[in-house]
Amino acid sequence: MNAVNVMLVVMVLALLAYALLAGADFGGGAWDLLAGTGKTKKSAEDQRSLISASLGPVWEANHVWLIFVIVCTFSAFPAAFGEIATSLELPLALALVGIVLRGAAYVYRAYGEGASLPDQWWSRIFACASVLTPFMLGISGAALATGRLRPGSSPLVPFESPFTVLAGLLAVVVTAFLAAVYLCYDAAQHPDTRHLVAVFRRKAMGAAVASGLVALVMLPFFYHDAPVVAHRFTDRSLPLAAFSAVCGFGSLAVLWKQRFLLARVTAAAAVVGVLGGWAVAQYPDLLVGRYTAVQAAAAPSSLDAMVVAMTVGMAVVLPSFLYLLKVFTAPVLEEH
Repeated sequence: MNAVNVMLVVMVLALLAYALLAGADFGGGAWDLLAGTGKTKKSAEDQRSLISASLGPVWEANHVWLIFVIVCTFSAFPAAFGEIATSLELPLALALVGIVLRGAAYVYRAYGEGASLPDQWWSRIFACASVLTPFMLGISGAALATGRLRPGSSPLVPFESPFTVLAGLLAVVVTAFLAAVYLCYDAAQHPDTRHLVAVFRRKAMGAAVASGLVALVMLPFFYHDAPVVAHRFTDRSLPLAAFSAVCGFGSLAVLWKQRFLLARVTAAAAVVGVLGGWAVAQYPDLLVGRYTAVQAAAAPSSLDAMVVAMTVGMAVVLPSFLYLLKVFTAPVLEEH
């Protein structure tokens, strides 16, 4: 495997980490927005408290994977990075706005007594920003496959395809599914939160069904709006799509049986199948119709240096990150 393919594999793995970890955090924000639909005010407060405790101090660290992908693209594929950044300027800027607003609202809600806005407004900003970011990232990823992005094109081009909009919606629903599954497990870990297990189990099963429906609706638009990647998907990615579907149905089954640790595994595997199928179908293009990975790659000496730097960096970051996750697990519901 040459350095170009090594870089691509590492970038896909980082995107998977971001989807599974930060994606669940974004989904938690979506459920924070919908917690008000609970039967009682106490139930809504308990749901928000569990979501906040589950995020804990780890959620901000998950953005390291997105930063890692951006740095790798900029360093290893500079020509494609420039065109991607300008063509997707609007959705990427809105995703960044969501990340910033989400972090600020979360902190002000938790520690901002006496702030200019009441807590419920910070909660709404936090929740809406948590939906905005995955929606925009989903649109951005799908737009890379359409072949419609060109230098000087309108900033609204990524939004003009039904496929890209549905991809953004799918990203929101999938993150909500992941979050609900993870929260089922967290709720089951402590007597004070076990009454929330049934609530989040219903949410997880509903989000799983919604994810499947959105994916089915998106398929014909996929073949119409991104034919090159869609036909590669048929040729290369059907095993991964089947794997994702099996894991999705498996998640429903184990949620019904209340096997929440196993549900975490099957839910994560379903997401891995979806993203892995997209990555395999997208290869070798970074920007369909403009740049393949080889065409956009930096000099071989630069790529070799990047591979060495990533190896050393991951040897430092991964153990620290895993230890952080281990320390801040099994959250306890705080008293209101």
